[in-house]
Parts: sequence; C-alpha cells; structure tokens
Amino acid sequence: MPLLSVRALVRLLNTVEPVEELPDATGIAFDSRSVRPGDAFFALPGASGHGIDFAGSALERGAAFVVSDRPHRRGLLVDDARGALLALGRAARERLSAPVIAVSGSAGKTSTKAMLAAALQARTTPGNLNTHFALARLLVDAALEDEETPSGGAPLVLELGIDHPGEMAELVDLTRPDHAALTAIAASHLSALGDVAGVAREKTLLLDRTPGVTVAAADAAAYLGKETLERTVVVSVGRGDKALPAGARASVVGVSAPLADGALLTWEAGGERASATLPWPGRAMAQNALIALTMARELGVTTAAAVERVRQARLEPGRLERLRLQGVTLLDDSYNSNPASLEEALAVLREAPAPRAAFLADMLELGTQERGAHLRAGELSRGIDLVVAVGRASAALLETNPEAVRAVDALAASDLLGRVPKGATVLVKGSRSMGMERLAAAIKERAARGTWATTEATAEAAAVEPC
Repeated sequence: MPLLSVRALVRLLNTVEPVEELPDATGIAFDSRSVRPGDAFFALPGASGHGIDFAGSALERGAAFVVSDRPHRRGLLVDDARGALLALGRAARERLSAPVIAVSGSAGKTSTKAMLAAALQARTTPGNLNTHFALARLLVDAALEDEETPSGGAPLVLELGIDHPGEMAELVDLTRPDHAALTAIAASHLSALGDVAGVAREKTLLLDRTPGVTVAAADAAAYLGKETLERTVVVSVGRGDKALPAGARASVVGVSAPLADGALLTWEAGGERASATLPWPGRAMAQNALIALTMARELGVTTAAAVERVRQARLEPGRLERLRLQGVTLLDDSYNSNPASLEEALAVLREAPAPRAAFLADMLELGTQERGAHLRAGELSRGIDLVVAVGRASAALLETNPEAVRAVDALAASDLLGRVPKGATVLVKGSRSMGMERLAAAIKERAARGTWATTEATAEAAAVEPC
C-alpha cells in the first residue's frame, strides 16, 4: 500500500475516515510556505500559534489534505499532530532498504555529513536540517523515492542535532541508523545539558544504539563505554597516538599540513599510508574528512574513490570557509561558535601570514561556563593584530586580551572594518543568533568596492576593464 495513501494514513495514525473524499498525497510538509502540490500538510501546534491557521494557505499551494489535532473539512483528525508526523517518519524508515548513516557531534557534523554523503554518493539533507520533523520529512521523501525504485535507493546520510536531554534517544528511535559517526564532544548547549559530561551522555547514545559500523574522533571516543569502544574505529588528526583511547576496534591516525588553498592530509590505517589534498583549511576539517573517508572505507568504498568524492563535496557556507577577496582573505566561520570550534578557527587564522584580524562574537548557551569560555578566548587571541569582541558575553574577552576592542553587535562591528589592514586574513565567528553572517557580507561588499585593494591590484583591475 502506498505510504501516503489516505487509507494507509488512516490505519497508521489510528484515526477515522475523513468527512470528504481526499486524494492520496505525494509528499509531506509541516510549514505552509514549503508546501508542494500533492503534499499532506501537517498542521502542528506551536509556541505562539497553531498550524491549522495556515491550512488555507497550504491548500491554496496545492496540499492534498491536512493532518492535525484541530478539525478541518479537508483533514485527517488525530490526537497528537506532532506524534503523527513522527509515526509517519518511523513508518517511512521501516521501508528503507539502503543503509542509513547518522552523524552527530558538538562541532563539524554538518561538514562531515556533506563529506560522507559525497563519499558514499548518498542522499542527504541540505544545510543543517537535523530536527525531528525535518528528519521525518526526509525519511518520507526517501521512502517515496524508493517506491519508484524497485532495486532500492542510495544510502541516506543524516545529521542528528540535539540541545536538551533525551533528544538523542528520540532521534535514534526515529531514524534507527545502521551506522554512525561522532565528530566531537565539547562544551555546547550547556544551558540545557549542564556540562560536558551531560553532552557526552547524550551524544554517545548514538553510537551505543547503532548496530553497524561506528566511527568516532579520538576526543569523542574518550567518552565511549567499553563495549561501544570495542567495536568503534577511532580517528585522530594532528594529535598522534597519545590521543587514542585504549581498547578501540581500530585506529586511523592522520596529520594535516597547511597549503595555500587547503590542507594536505596524510594518514595511516591498517599498516597502509594514504594522502589527500583537501580544499579546506585546518586540522578540524582534515579530521572531519578522515572520519568520512574512514566510514566510506568501512562500508566498502575504495580509498581512491572516497578521496576523489570527498574532495568534490560542497560544504555549507559559513563553516570555516576561506574566501580570497580583493585585498583581504576572509575566514567565514560565522555559522556558529563554541569553545572547541573557536580554538580550531584561531589556529587556522594563525597559520595565515600577518596581518591578521578576528571578529569574535558571543558563544551562547554555555550556562555557568560562559564567562570562563570568553576569558579563554581572550587568551587564545592575544597577539593577533586586530581583535574585536562582539556582544555582551564577549566583554570578558577584553580582561585577558586588553589589546582587543569591543562592539555591541555585528552592525557596530562593521564600523570597525576600517581598522582591517590591506592584505589581512580576517576571521569572523560567533554563535548563530549573533548574526555574524551580516559582518561577513559587509566584508565581501567592501572588498568588492576595492576598499582593501593594493595599488597593483587596482591598476590590474583597471587594465582589464572594458573601455
């Protein structure tokens, strides 16, 4: 029976036949703005409203019908609309025959997901869609694709993100991954998770409950229980054998060396050495790549094929993205920040030739560790030619780096771009809600106007301009 036939949904969701005769659906949506013709629109309760208020808009966009806990003449009435969407996601997962691989971690999971999807030629979500409902929709889309592909679809790589206790168990129950990778365990979302030990309890659950291949970065593997570690491949880049916890099934040790436009990753696994030239800077990106390469190799992809595919992976913007602009180099790491990812980003900045500038905005959701994290950021940023601390929490940075200057927000920070010297490498980083992508955009605009252009570059540009 088709997954989204009205008959199948009535049975799955334990509801009654609709008042009106309804067409079968061809997809699902839970945001009326993203409804596609033929979608079943799940009208969910929200913090400040209810999706049923947008049912009319969804139907105008071509929705086949509505599923909600509020009655609608063109709807299926259920007791719990959110639960119904997740039940549908679980039912879709049951229908998938190709492997499902999950990626999680306190940093690097979106980039690793993209690299792994490329290595496996797999399906995946765009961006960092990693919530229950987004994953349920992806599972449904994949199951519908497979209905049209009798031989089965491509593997599915998912990103699992959490910010409160119990969430990983729910995501694992929904997605039931066959294989899993863990990129990092570090201070993140501490307001809800308490401390790094709380982060570890949540994150390691993914590997504990995944039956197939498990791969973990060495720092994360240190938190694994004995039984999980014994069946896990541990990956380390740039920290040597000393970083490896004892008792793992296998280990892969790599080293990264900076290149002008990326990094050279070399590693050894099972007595064999291999290397790859990567288009991304830094040790952390190299480790993300090695996790993806290791998982791909464990799942039967040759090293040569995996390397070539990973090199072609398209990463999301704002994740330590190095952009050569006119007169400056931008390290755009504006998507998010926590203490671990900040340390990695500053290391990449220091690898660049002087002059260097860093615009460092607040790291949020750190609970009682917020002040200490920003004091540490000040220590790490000493000696950089220009450091701008952006936001309320970042004021503490100036206590340990008195040479830094302060801006209240990203807009105010843009007023300080005049202090960035020509030829500088500029790091932009901050928690998501700090909006540092606006500052990255301002840098791109100024560079395009020639603000930092050298005399030679200006003359060269003028020489090629049409008369």
